[in-house]
Amino acid sequence: QVPKFPTGCSVGVVSFRSKFWTTKQAMTRVQRRLDKVRNAPLRGCLAVVVALVTACTALNTNIPAGFNLAGTWVVDELASDPPPDLKAIRLREDRKAVRDGRPKAQGSAAFVVQDFPVLAAASLHIEQNRDSMGIRYGETIYRDISWGERKRDFWTVQTGWEEGALAVRSKRGGVSGRETFTLEDGGKRLRVTVEVRTAGENIDSVRVFHRR
Repeated sequence: QVPKFPTGCSVGVVSFRSKFWTTKQAMTRVQRRLDKVRNAPLRGCLAVVVALVTACTALNTNIPAGFNLAGTWVVDELASDPPPDLKAIRLREDRKAVRDGRPKAQGSAAFVVQDFPVLAAASLHIEQNRDSMGIRYGETIYRDISWGERKRDFWTVQTGWEEGALAVRSKRGGVSGRETFTLEDGGKRLRVTVEVRTAGENIDSVRVFHRR
């Protein structure tokens, strides 16, 4: 707090106040610099932690013993989420764009079934070898997936195993998706968990298939 001075000392007070605030500002700047120096090791540690976490989430491209998806799989409709309602998704996204006064999002969830066919497939026919697998969804759509990272048709796809399940991470523009293939019941049942994030809506679905 700046001390009060008696009447008649206005010039001295102004001079003192000026020096007082200049000194206070200098001390504040010094304190900020000290805080930066003091927090530098902490920021370095946080960067290391982030790097370690990122490294820990890297996918393993070695096929676990006994993990075999080859064969024909038929959907269990009672145990599965229904396919996304694309018409309803478009309607909700259009309404949101009008409400927000913004153009419709470029990364729309309306194309989610086209990008992630397992969300609506009634059957899967899978061929698996040591470095890749091919999936036929129903009778028409075919998809080739290689272990590791691959770029194709503007998509970046990373495929490998995490905690015993096969994970397929896909990203293109404002759309990212993750499909997790988990074998259950001694390899007789396949659970596919799908998480899609878009600039429009997000999709979370579980599809369950039985080996034929």
